[in-house]
Parts: sequence; structure tokens; C-alpha cells
Amino acid sequence: MTRTLPHDPYITAVVRALLAAGLEPDGWWTSDTETNRYDGDGLTTQLDAVLNWGPDHPALDTSVHEDGIALVWEHPAGQWQWAPRKQHGELEREPEFLVSLPRWADPAVVVIVVRELLAGCPVPTSVGPLWLGHEEAQAAVDAWAAVESTE
Repeated sequence: MTRTLPHDPYITAVVRALLAAGLEPDGWWTSDTETNRYDGDGLTTQLDAVLNWGPDHPALDTSVHEDGIALVWEHPAGQWQWAPRKQHGELEREPEFLVSLPRWADPAVVVIVVRELLAGCPVPTSVGPLWLGHEEAQAAVDAWAAVESTE
């Protein structure tokens, strides 16, 4: 039985928006098992999601990002992040924060930024609206974090 994570509804909404725009990632997943890299002691885990686009994706400009890109969502980070990928899927460098994509950016805004990233263009820096379900999702994430911090 698969259990639902607090950020799954949001990430699913993002993936659906990307699919509708013809920008479906080649692969994506959510997790709650990675060590929280924002916890200096490394004693807690974090919520995350990774969306990958490989070199065969039709929207990818391979002259700019030869092996694709990855888009990363992490809690407790306040913004989405991205990085180009290497040949075997690992990241070329630490992910870079995207100021135009706060944690709960509207999926339509994520589509705009992904389109620019795939094309190798500069990404927008203005912040758009938040996803309509962000308050409920944030409450679920906060509840998850409260339990995580006591374990």
C-alpha cells in the first residue's frame, strides 16, 4: 500500500499542469526519507520531490543542457530548485534556487519556468500566484514536520 505524503497533492497538480502543456517530466517521485540537508545535525528527514527531463525530451535544447535537467522541491526550503543533469542522471552541481518559484507556486507558473529552463533561456524572476491548495498543504507539511522533529 502506498502512503500519501503531505506534498503529494501539490506535486501531482504540478505534474498534471506540465503534462497538459506537453512538458511532462520523464520521471518524478516524492519522498520523506532523505536526510534533511538544512538540519546541521542531520538527525531529521525532509520532504522532497524530484522531476527529471532527459536528453530525449522534445522540449529540451540539448545544445544548452545536453543531458537534461532536474527540478527539485524540498521542505523546509522555501523555493523550488533546479540543476542540469550529467549523462547518467546525477546532477552537474548543487541545485540552484528559483526565486520565481516559491514552495507552493501555482502549477501554471511552474510550467512557465520549466519551459524556459528546457529551452536554455533565462528564467523569470517575478513571483506569480500561489497554488490554491497551498494553505491546506502547508498545514499538512507542518503537521508532518512536528511529528518528524519528535521522533
